[in-house]
Amino acid sequence: MNKLTERLVLGAGALVIGLIIGWAVRGVATYNTGTQTVTTYQDWRTACPPAILKDQKCQMMQDVLDTKSGTTVAQIAIGTQNGKDELVATLPLGLALEPGVGLTLGTDPVRVFPYRTCGQGGCIAVLDLDAKTDAALKSSKDGRVLVAGLDGKPVAIPLSLKGYSDAAAAWHRTEAKRTSVFWRLWS
Repeated sequence: MNKLTERLVLGAGALVIGLIIGWAVRGVATYNTGTQTVTTYQDWRTACPPAILKDQKCQMMQDVLDTKSGTTVAQIAIGTQNGKDELVATLPLGLALEPGVGLTLGTDPVRVFPYRTCGQGGCIAVLDLDAKTDAALKSSKDGRVLVAGLDGKPVAIPLSLKGYSDAAAAWHRTEAKRTSVFWRLWS
């Protein structure tokens, strides 16, 4: 190689390295640790507290609305508690508690999980979100939350899965960015 070619290769290499370093520094320098974010992905949304609140985690959720009145009849939230992902269903008061809550996704069989507690906002049931359930949420077109009314009759509440995959990816990506400077480098 002649001197001109060597200089061109060296200059191009320095430019590429400079661009990579500049991109990484920009990611860290412009990340605002005090900003809360809420982003909608079709029928799901993600909500992340500011990164300065280390003890709080991002969540993704969906409000299930009554098609006739437009009021919220249930809320499904997914978050991390003690290092494990959980699906939390908050349902209205006035339900039979003993049967628990059923969740069916696509053609999968019903998974039943118990109520954990009830309060002013409704009754809460928690299901560990394992890899199989997460895969079913991502691959199914729809789901249903099954509850029993006080008369013992089952009620199926439709659960939309539109946007679930995008919301789940954003939830994991944003949580990683909140807790790791490394991930901020490439954002």
